[in-house]
Formats: sequence, structure tokens, C-alpha cells
Amino acid sequence: MVKQSRLRVQKEKKRRRALLSVLLIIVITTVCWQVNKKIGITTYLKEKILVVKKSLSEQSVSSRGTVYDRNLKQIAVTLERVSVYARTKEVDSIPGTVEVLGALLSIDKERLQKKLETGSLRVWIDEDISQEQEVAVKKKHLPGVYLQHEQVRFYPNDTYAAHIIGYVDDNIGLAGIEFFFDRLLANREVDGEPTGSHLNQSQDLVLTVDLKIQRILEDLVADIGGWQRDTKVAAYVMEGATGEIVGGAQYPGFNPNKFTQYSPQVLENNFLQPTVVPDKFRRLFRDVAGIYSILEAGSILYPWSIQPFETNLGRQLRLWEWLGMTEQWFTDFSTYDRAVKSREIVYKPFIHSQRQSYGLVPEYATPLKILTAMTGIFNGGTKIRPHVVAAVSDQETGKEYHLPASQDESRGYGRVIKAGAKEVGQLLRSQASEGSSGTLFLEDENVLVAQSAKGEQFLSSKMLIVLIPADTSPLIMLVVVEGQAEHPASKKRPTGQSLKERVGQIVDRISVLQQVAKSVSDVVEIEIQDEDNYPVKKQDGTVVPGNLESQEKVKKAVGIMPDLKGLSLRRSFQLLQNKNVKIRFQGTGRVVSQKPLPGTPLKGLSECILILENVEDIELKK
Repeated sequence: MVKQSRLRVQKEKKRRRALLSVLLIIVITTVCWQVNKKIGITTYLKEKILVVKKSLSEQSVSSRGTVYDRNLKQIAVTLERVSVYARTKEVDSIPGTVEVLGALLSIDKERLQKKLETGSLRVWIDEDISQEQEVAVKKKHLPGVYLQHEQVRFYPNDTYAAHIIGYVDDNIGLAGIEFFFDRLLANREVDGEPTGSHLNQSQDLVLTVDLKIQRILEDLVADIGGWQRDTKVAAYVMEGATGEIVGGAQYPGFNPNKFTQYSPQVLENNFLQPTVVPDKFRRLFRDVAGIYSILEAGSILYPWSIQPFETNLGRQLRLWEWLGMTEQWFTDFSTYDRAVKSREIVYKPFIHSQRQSYGLVPEYATPLKILTAMTGIFNGGTKIRPHVVAAVSDQETGKEYHLPASQDESRGYGRVIKAGAKEVGQLLRSQASEGSSGTLFLEDENVLVAQSAKGEQFLSSKMLIVLIPADTSPLIMLVVVEGQAEHPASKKRPTGQSLKERVGQIVDRISVLQQVAKSVSDVVEIEIQDEDNYPVKKQDGTVVPGNLESQEKVKKAVGIMPDLKGLSLRRSFQLLQNKNVKIRFQGTGRVVSQKPLPGTPLKGLSECILILENVEDIELKK
């Protein structure tokens, strides 16, 4: 055996590697050529990326469940968007394909034929087709014609409560409740629940917002804002005992389905932006602090009109901290630190009224902080947290997690608040005006100087606090109107209805709706979502459901009868919403009996009966 030199061995190895590399390149080139010949390599790679993206998106979007108002009406849902495209090299007959698709999709046949004849490897034919059209296209089995599915967020009420709900882009919540939803899905934990209580992947949210009250507020801000150019209006209503936001509207508003069409100024939630606290409100806060300071010191409290007040800065500071006026905190529909940074305009009062001494009464605060502070003063000693999320419902287990709403502070500083409630009420009545049914109005107006990169501008800022009686659940409302003002020396008195008169026309309706909602809160029926594609846009820009048949009949899964004993009627409706049965209930309260029994197959059954605890002389038919 002849021994080869090391140099010769190395040369042979290099030749083999080079040969293998050449063969590999030839194979890859051949495969790419075949793929490119068939559909185009670029199109092929794009489609593979879309498949992966769709897979990841579906796993994530499915977690973002439905958002309901407190009456279980849909506010935000996830729908499927279906589009039609063609791979032109796979199309057998362009004229035949155009003829079929033109009729099914109601599109211009001549334009479609030109698109298919351009030579592009992939042509988009139509977007946002209805479920009815989707089924029809599938049945035709047209060569080279494909459907693409993606999930999108849809807001059926358009502009209603848009600044509370927020919006989603590429399945990422960018503002409002949708931003809170992202944190909930990431952490899968609910405040107030024991450590280790983790949520599953998919959740629904039940809000404190009432769409009926919301509609009234939307009409109010649109009416006020439309009366004068360049006017911003915000109106929020809070439940005094719990801090629940039952409605919040802003003008100008936006449609979260098309949020990209609006400027950042319109998308901004003005209720979360700092502004100057009106002088009348600061005087009220100062006098209230004086009353509480006397009570905290253990001194005798005389009627406020003859009581000399001494400014105790330490006690004032404790009050502002307790009311949340001096610290940064966040709500479940936005965070204060984000909101403060987003505003590029600085507000300053044009005139400091008589340079009065307000002690440590804040000069600047967000409208939401002002509303929260007023609520904390007049609710009898309950420390509240403003919020709009009432409960989180786990879709997999059916369990509801109710978020903590308030804290009983009767043994802490709340004791002082409670002790001074009567005298503070007298103080408020002396400064406020009374409307119908005991409603109280406190209004003030400031002239502000808005400083921005564009220079200075005079603004008129009005604030109106309204205390609305509503039996066991009174409401507090704050309306803020900000618009251009003439120079104070040349300012003219506006004509027409005053802000108080306009708001006074709606408070009785809000009070009635609040009482009705509280009395039937346990017997409302969940709104069932139609199984439909993303809505089709009409030519006039309006949005309608795409599948006409889904308005008549909804496909529902058939399973077994769940155990509903001890559950509320609302929760029972949620568990039965996807069963193809008619639901009858008798009485009020929680379920004590049911027919059919738990575990019974529902196939072939058309009705189930629920017996609630507050019912007399009712027997199930056998």
C-alpha cells in the first residue's frame, strides 16, 4: 500500500467538498426553479410566512374575548375577516373565473379580468366577504382561487365609549380597556384573588358601563361640542358608593374600528389630562379640609358658616392623599404616568383670583381625580377606586372573578369623613344650586392660557359637578367644556342654554336608568354573538352584518346540561348561551332547581327551566 502525502489527502478532501457544494447548489436551484415555475418563489415564501403569522395570531387573538357592558350587551368582539385571492398561474380559465366570482361577490367583472391578466403571480380579488359569500366560493372549487382568514377586533357600537374601550392594532391593545386586556392576558391573575389563582388563556370582560346611559352622554357632548367651533367636551358619571364608571363620553370622539384615521389629539383621553382646578372647587376643597381638620383634632365642630377655620397643612395633606389628589395612580382604562407625558400643552390660569390662600389644595389635577375626590368627600367615608372592569369571566372554567371596587375606611380616615358628612353636605348646598329631584349643581369657569410650541392661546374652561340622587346608588357626574375664548377684556356673554340647563335635561333619565339597572342586575340576559365574518362595508360607509342568514339562525353547539344550582341567572345564561335550547326562568335570585337535571344530554331537547329562590308555589312539570 502506497502511503499518500498529507498535502495530497488535503487536496482530495477539498475537491470532494467543492463537488458536494456544487451538487447542493444544483439541487436547491432546481427546487427553486420548480417552485417558481409553479407559483413564484417570492409568493411561496410570503404564503409560508402568512401561515406562521396566522397560527401565532390565532393563538393570541382567541384569548381576547368579548367585552360586555353591565347589562351584558356587546361592546367589543373578535370576528373573522375573510378575503379572496388568486394564484394566476393556477387559474384554468380567467373568463370563467371572472364570470363566477363577479356574480358571487358582486364586483366589477371587467376590472377583475384586467387584474387577473396583469401577470402578477398573486392577485387580491375582494376583502371582508360575508360568511354567505365564503360558503358560496368554497362550493365552486375554482382552481387557483383561495381564501385567507384572519381575526380582527370589532366594536359594534362604533364611537360609543371609545376613549374608555380603546383600540387594538395587530392584536395589541394600545389604549383603554384593550390595553388593560393585554396586561390581564399576560399576567393571568386577578387582583384580590389568592396567590396561585391563575386564569386560563381566554377571558371575557364585564364592564360597569351602561350603554343606555352612555348613549345619553354621547348625545350630550355632541350637542355641547357642536354649538361652538374648536370645543372639547368630556362627561363622566361615577357611582358614588363603588367608584364604578357607568358612562364616559368625549367630543370630538372617534371610531375604534378606524382609529388610524384620527389625529393623536382626538385619540387622547382629555379626562386623564391635568388641567387647572377652578377657584370655586378649590375653595370648597379648602373649606372641607377645614371641617375635617377640626374633627381630626377632636375639637367641637360648629356650623360651617360661623366656624373659624385654621389652615393645618399636615392635615390637609392627609386628606388629599386619602382622596388620591396628590399621588400618581392608574385606572383600568389608562395609566396616569402615560397620560401626563402625552400632553404637550401646558395650562396656566390667566388670573389668580384675589391671590387667596388655599394651603395645599392642588392647583392642577386631572378631571378624573377631581371627580374621584368629590365622590370620596360625599359618599360617607368609603375610599373608592375609579374603574370600569366589574368582572373577568374565564371562558374555559366559566368562573367569574369580581374585581375589588372599594375599601371600607370607617375605622381609618374614613371615620373622619363619615363624621363630617352632614356638615359638608350643608356646605355644598350653600354653594351649589338645586335642580329637580334633589339634584345639586356646582359650576365654575376659568380663563386659561394654553402654552404650546405654537404659542399661547386663551381658553375658556368650564366644569360642572352634578350630584344625582338614585336611591341606594347615587351618582356623581363631572362635565368639562374647553374651548377658545376671547381676550378677557373683550369677552362677550354667550347666548343660548347654559351648561347647567343642558345637563339638567338629562339627569332624571340617568337617575331612572341607574335605578332600573340595579334592580334587574341579576336577571339580564347575555347578548349572543352571531357566528359571522367581519362585517361588510356598504358603499355609503356604514357597516352591516355580512351573513344575512345568521340574523335568522345562529349555529349553536349541543352538549350536556350543566349544574346551575346556586348560580346567578346571569351566569346561568352565560353557560347556556351556546346550547340550542329555549330558556325559561321563574322567580328572582339564584338558581335552586333546574330541568333537565345536570348531566342530561341536550340533544333533542328544545327547552330548559330554571327555578330561582324567590318564588312561591311553583312546581316543575313532570
